[in-house]
Amino acid sequence: MSFFLDFINFSEYIFWFVLVFSLIVFVHEYGHYYVAKFNDVSIEKFSIGFGPALISKKDKNGTIWQISIIPLGGYVKFCGEMYHSEETKSVDKADKRLFFNKSSLQKASIVLAGPIANFILGIFIFIFIYSFYGKNYTEPVIGNIELDSPASKSNLKMGDKILQINGQKIDSYDQIYEILDKELLKEIEIYIKRKNDVLSYLLVPDHKEIKTFIGSTREVNYLGISPLIKPIIGKTIKNSAADEAGLKKNDVVLKIDELRVFDIRQIIEVIKKSPNRKLNITIKRGEKTLYRVITPRVAFDNNGMEIGIIGVTFAKERIKLNFIDAVKYSIVSFIDVTKKTIIAFGEIIFGKRDHCEVGGPILIAKVSNDVANTDLISFAGLIALISINLGIINLFPFPLLDGGHFFTFMVEYLRGQRVHYKIYQYIQYIGVLLIGSLMLFSIINDIYCRVLN
Repeated sequence: MSFFLDFINFSEYIFWFVLVFSLIVFVHEYGHYYVAKFNDVSIEKFSIGFGPALISKKDKNGTIWQISIIPLGGYVKFCGEMYHSEETKSVDKADKRLFFNKSSLQKASIVLAGPIANFILGIFIFIFIYSFYGKNYTEPVIGNIELDSPASKSNLKMGDKILQINGQKIDSYDQIYEILDKELLKEIEIYIKRKNDVLSYLLVPDHKEIKTFIGSTREVNYLGISPLIKPIIGKTIKNSAADEAGLKKNDVVLKIDELRVFDIRQIIEVIKKSPNRKLNITIKRGEKTLYRVITPRVAFDNNGMEIGIIGVTFAKERIKLNFIDAVKYSIVSFIDVTKKTIIAFGEIIFGKRDHCEVGGPILIAKVSNDVANTDLISFAGLIALISINLGIINLFPFPLLDGGHFFTFMVEYLRGQRVHYKIYQYIQYIGVLLIGSLMLFSIINDIYCRVLN
């Protein structure tokens, strides 16, 4: 039975990996295809995946469209990619539709089109999310303070609104995460608003190892604070204790028994300690105050301890944006993802980050599966993130990648003549070796970091 369940889980991972990766690869390759057609290049083949074709069809222009057996990428094959090669011996080298007969700038635009298509996909998804679903927002208000933490020793309190950290104005809690995660600090100066008073505190942060969502660890500044998250019901699971008690989306929890509720952690703590015990819950629904009785069901935590669960998720605060603001924030998000990706790669290369922060097909499959089982918006956001990352990686000036081809064509443009085909061939061989090694490393690294570990 265990083997069967493991096989089902593995199959789900494979399904979501193939779906997500194939969609992003299709957009990337279609970028190449579209600009090549615009420049009147004859196209022999458009393939999603490598190796033998599973399905193929030739269109009226003679281009073969196919899905291949190995779903680890894709390619567009242009007629006459190299001036001296076996394939060009049987063609008319004067044919203006051959790839090698196009100008260096035309060829450069074709190879750049793939990454640009990935960037456009990412930005369009962000625009869709911000326009129709809104932008995540958490007010910079302290909701919980850990015992014996730097925050508890400095006399910060629940409900304090953070105005400024180290001279930087704070508008949302996300900025606090960014500051604490950016670099290890010796001191942190915080300005807060408490009722009508503005107070300042100087904290000495602890440096604490945390586990990232991809399974690696890294050291960050730790203050022992977390945001105030309003106790608003997001979703109730069908036939759960919450569903049977009549809780609904957007209900605001006011009290559990005699406990006044301000933050979801208060609810979670009471529920966990109350398996099979009736609780009186007071909620606000619109303008009405309602009273319900709920009995948390029995579950077990990772240590085998009995806990209570009621089967709800809590709503995230979101700010609805008009179209202009959605476009603006989408571009800001794109720049932010790009900057963080480049910095992260640099830190990994120079040993400042753990190699387990490099993700390959296993990580993409796992994260795709996990996010697909949450909600459509999170899944769309993941596609945008991976698409932008793929575009950035392809712009690296390595042989065989789009960035490597772009570099070669710019050298051609500056020299005013083609790079000698033998040199170009050797560069491609090096590229195959390099990219093959990187793919092998990412798979072995995934197995070591996310399976064996």
